[in-house]
Amino acid sequence: MAQLSETSENAESKILLLFFTDKIRMPISSIQLTRIMLEHRFMNYFHLQECLFDLTDKGLLAVEKHGDHECYVISEAGEKMLKLFENILPLGTRTHLLEGVSEIRLGLMREMSVSADFILVSEHEYNVKLCITEMDMPLFEAQLSVGSRDDAKLICQNWRENTNFLYPKLISLLLTSSDSEK
Repeated sequence: MAQLSETSENAESKILLLFFTDKIRMPISSIQLTRIMLEHRFMNYFHLQECLFDLTDKGLLAVEKHGDHECYVISEAGEKMLKLFENILPLGTRTHLLEGVSEIRLGLMREMSVSADFILVSEHEYNVKLCITEMDMPLFEAQLSVGSRDDAKLICQNWRENTNFLYPKLISLLLTSSDSEK
């Protein structure tokens, strides 16, 4: 009887992953998918990884390269499988996911389009790279050197959290004529 319960839970988890990747309608990295599944307590890390491996191995999820990331998307075979077995997902689970999918998608799009990283160059120099991409094309890139790790971390954090304010402000400043030209 325990084996039947395990098999049923396994099937439900796989259909949940197919359902989610279908409804999110965008490629999603393993890290993002893991975070979302764990935050919503849909399954534990090890079970998730096992299901992802099995779904990709059977061709129900495809792995695509997007920039530096490998992302999951539902395949045509996965869509067919989902149509056949979608009803094994409890209605409450489907409803919960459908209610949150728009917000999750917006968050994922923002994550994928805004990046901020830094690397150590020397003992007192860090290179910070700020970027906004749209459809895998760079919209804005800036690199700067700072003298401390704390400054680099703060710049990256501020960029990620305030891009909507900072980017238009930077563009406006760059497009403004200086007083010496007037």
